[in-house]
Amino acid sequence: MEGLKVESVSAGILKDISFTLKKGEIGVLLGPNGAGKTTLLNVISGIVPLKSGRIYIDGREVSNIAMEERGISYVFQNLALFPHLTVYENVAFPLRINRKINIEEKVLQILKKLDIHLLKDRYPLKLSGGERQKVAIARALVTNPKLLLLDEPFSSLDFEMRKFIRAEFLKVIKEFSLTTLFVTHDSYEAEELGDKVIKIRQGRLINSENDINRIKVNSIKRISKDTAIAYLNNFSLIVPFNKDEGRNCYVEFSGKDLYISSSRPPVPTLNTLEGKIISYKKNNGRVEVSLDVKGTRIKGNIPLYMWEEIDKDRVYIIVKYRGIKIREVSNDL
Repeated sequence: MEGLKVESVSAGILKDISFTLKKGEIGVLLGPNGAGKTTLLNVISGIVPLKSGRIYIDGREVSNIAMEERGISYVFQNLALFPHLTVYENVAFPLRINRKINIEEKVLQILKKLDIHLLKDRYPLKLSGGERQKVAIARALVTNPKLLLLDEPFSSLDFEMRKFIRAEFLKVIKEFSLTTLFVTHDSYEAEELGDKVIKIRQGRLINSENDINRIKVNSIKRISKDTAIAYLNNFSLIVPFNKDEGRNCYVEFSGKDLYISSSRPPVPTLNTLEGKIISYKKNNGRVEVSLDVKGTRIKGNIPLYMWEEIDKDRVYIIVKYRGIKIREVSNDL
């Protein structure tokens, strides 16, 4: 597996951090201020030295090599644009040490991809917040890095601009198929952007796999360009789908992507199932539940304030379409 592998890393506040990202995956580091998110990015990039552990990028150990040799681009929270350089000069800056490439062609290509080529002669102070974000991302992408690190790059934007820039960012990153590690403390942003959400608190990872559901697919039938019906053992789900028909895959969704209620939805709703609660555990203002849906075990959770209103023997479960992912079967199942 190429991508990013962090193995038993300790440094500063960090204690024994381990996780992997497959090539092209977007991993989101989610946690409160002071949790160690930025420290972890700095360790991966080489800004902060390791105390112990190993870091691999595309299968090569980079734990003790220089920052500039790791194949990493880093977008800092303050963006770190040079105020005395134009947009073009800012984006071209990382390429100046490589005399073998056509800098102008490379820079204009990435500026057009991010739709900021008409701004190439402007200085950062003459740009909007969203435009500066795009320039910082363009500068990070222009070197074709193996790994992209981003430290809350959208935190200074207002809500509507954040939504727009996130959508643009996601489109470009997916097009580049670039392994990405993104820091945020916004759980909505994490779910929207992340293929994998990595929760961190006080320098330690919180097991984010506890409520992940993985169910083997028996068959899939495409019903539109990017939507399909996944047939499971005892029920089916409408799922996002962007590859050929096949059986060698499974559906994946987390417990927080379920809406659980004792009331039937008033109108027909996509991916509505019926089941019952067979066990539960109260935890930090929520109730973690195990559900039986026609013989299939599903993990979910319910806000504590709703718990007393739930009929444990009959619940309606809506699996949110946007939370469903299709994964290929691999040895980690």
